[in-house]
Amino acid sequence: MTDYNKKRLFLTYLKDLFHQSGAKPYIAIAVLIGMGLTQGVGLLMLIPFLQLIGIGYSAPEGIVATIGKVWGFTGLPLNLPVVLAVYVAIVSLYAITQRWSTILNSELSHAFTRRLRDDLFTSMTRVQWLRFIQIRASDINHVMTSNLASIDNATYGLFALISQIFVAFVHIGIAMALSLTLSCVAIGSSVLLLLILRPLNRRSYELGEEWRQTMSGLFGVLMDHLSGMKVARSFGAEERHIRSFCSLSGNLERQANRFAGILSSTGMYYEIGGVIVVSVFFLVGIQVLQIPVSTLLIMLFLFASLVPMFSWMQRTWQGTLNMLPAYRATLEMMDKFRSAGEPQISGQAIPVELFKGVEFQNVSFRYDKESQTFVLHDLDVMIRARETTVILGPSGGGKSTFADLLTGLLTPDRGSVLVDGKPLEGDLLHSWRRSVGYVPQESLLFHETLKENMLWASPESSEEDIWDALRMASADEFVRGFPDRLLTVVGDRGVRMSGGQRQRISLARALLRRPTLLLLDEATSNLDSTNEHRIIEALRELRGKMTVVFISHRKSVVEISDRVVTIEGGRAFEESTIQN
Repeated sequence: MTDYNKKRLFLTYLKDLFHQSGAKPYIAIAVLIGMGLTQGVGLLMLIPFLQLIGIGYSAPEGIVATIGKVWGFTGLPLNLPVVLAVYVAIVSLYAITQRWSTILNSELSHAFTRRLRDDLFTSMTRVQWLRFIQIRASDINHVMTSNLASIDNATYGLFALISQIFVAFVHIGIAMALSLTLSCVAIGSSVLLLLILRPLNRRSYELGEEWRQTMSGLFGVLMDHLSGMKVARSFGAEERHIRSFCSLSGNLERQANRFAGILSSTGMYYEIGGVIVVSVFFLVGIQVLQIPVSTLLIMLFLFASLVPMFSWMQRTWQGTLNMLPAYRATLEMMDKFRSAGEPQISGQAIPVELFKGVEFQNVSFRYDKESQTFVLHDLDVMIRARETTVILGPSGGGKSTFADLLTGLLTPDRGSVLVDGKPLEGDLLHSWRRSVGYVPQESLLFHETLKENMLWASPESSEEDIWDALRMASADEFVRGFPDRLLTVVGDRGVRMSGGQRQRISLARALLRRPTLLLLDEATSNLDSTNEHRIIEALRELRGKMTVVFISHRKSVVEISDRVVTIEGGRAFEESTIQN
């Protein structure tokens, strides 16, 4: 990235920071200015202190005369106890202000990061399904965690940097009031040092980009292994993931060490340069300008404190540059989510009651929009209301794509999906999703209680409703056998339950929302014949009471159907009408 783009990215970051935070950043800056002025006044108090101990001016002039006039205006006696008391009061005020500023800076940085996180998550939940499945999950995870953590730390550092800039200006202002010539010598030396260190700033940004890319790869390997651990174990391929992970982890270590080298080099150059500047400063002040000792001592104190201050500011700025690639990646992810977002409705989605049915009219669909290969071709299928329709077909024939079109997750490339004659789009799309009970092949249960897992689908349901849904799914008997019943914690992904139990809980959860259409997508494919029979018997009880679509590659489910449709090779064939 060019320097121009880097500057533009930083200005975008700064604009977003101030825009999202309202008036708080300006309050923080006002506090920072107050801190700088307070510290400046505290430094000026050294002048009357030096006068009292005998290292003062013989005749008041310039800034010394001004301090004398201000002191006289207060009416306070010029003695050591009073001067020290005023000095302690000013330093205490500075410390209190600094504490307030630190808390305010923390609030600002965390609030900015939280808004980014919330906006990212909100945008992610509204992405069109097709676009969402094309984004690597590890990239989302990386942005939501590592990138946002970098932004949070750098934002806090940026406000601290602004604080130090104001304090530095006050130091420089006091020094220039004492001796303009000597101050210019010191400032010129500092500017020269900044120019020498400029390449380190550019390298900080480059390392930030390298770190972001390596961390993204590390997250990718981690997520791949977590999702495919069973396959990796069964193939004995763990070493492959270990090698990839350890290689990327080593790269991160080297990049972190290189960035630490940049920061330590900055500190080293400032230490050496600072000693040189102070030495030149002392030599010019005494032998050339012949500045009074009291002035020289105060200026020496000022610039001796400025050297570590400049060093810290330089390292903080390098940390900000190191963060910018993470901020850019966050903005890119946000843009990706928003550009692929579904239209939102203004009001609340009201569930749909199905009277006639759902009709697929000449529906064709392809995942790759630039390809001419369609997954589904000219489908004409009618799902009649209050009937059980079984969708059969081999794996890869297009059944799951049909399910995603039926729920409105996907949009046809050609043709239409009609709900009671109305196109499944706009406000109807959101209402329709509120009306569908979905039971996937892999039951999704959270590490919560059974009750909380059930209420996830219908938060307003009562405990009586839950037991009723469990009964309809033939799950109430084994749930009553648990010691804690509905308060049983199911474990991560329901590991404390058998596969058949998990699937019946998943069915009960779908039934709890009293759906207009119940969709089971290969819901029995991973079950043994006993558990499959229990699911089928539960669905038999729903026949004629609810619109049910059962997608499967097993013909054993045909016995509960009113109609059978086979999808094979992307085309649909209605086989028969079953009379049971």
